[in-house]
Amino acid sequence: MARTSNARQLLVETAARLFQTRGFHGTGLSLILEESGAPKGSFYHHFPGGKDELAVAAMQWSSLEIEEFIDTAFKDAKSFSIGARALGKRLADWFESSRFSEGCPVASVLLETAPASEPLRKEALAVFDLWIEALEGHARNLGHPKPRQTAEGLMMGLEGAWLLARARHSRKPFDIAVSTALAA
Repeated sequence: MARTSNARQLLVETAARLFQTRGFHGTGLSLILEESGAPKGSFYHHFPGGKDELAVAAMQWSSLEIEEFIDTAFKDAKSFSIGARALGKRLADWFESSRFSEGCPVASVLLETAPASEPLRKEALAVFDLWIEALEGHARNLGHPKPRQTAEGLMMGLEGAWLLARARHSRKPFDIAVSTALAA
């Protein structure tokens, strides 16, 4: 019986984590292979398009992680405001627990590769749109008067919060981002 390999998933998760902490260009293939424990041949088998193809898969995997953060934050929320504050807190807790080293898993790739890589830019846009749609859905379900505008404002604020929180080593930018989005 053939043994099932988890090399692809290990490569994706390892790359996502390393892109968050070291950036796309600061993460070499040798480091991804070393940290994942996957053989080099496995990388080329699963990602014949190279590091860019792996980055797309890492963004897709990260997208699911953040969508789960969003859905968990809004699961028991009685209002969009309560859910948005819970989301901001969850993101701030996660970022603080990483000692402000794990930035947004999508922005970390996008900021270093756009506009040079159109496929990576398009994948980042698709992921951001999914997150905005998830927020918009929660806003709509909770009766918020401006679901799309608030969802986009919250997403923009949270992305900016990640940058400022890293620079300041402070979780406060997440609180400010949520408050600003809710006030608009």
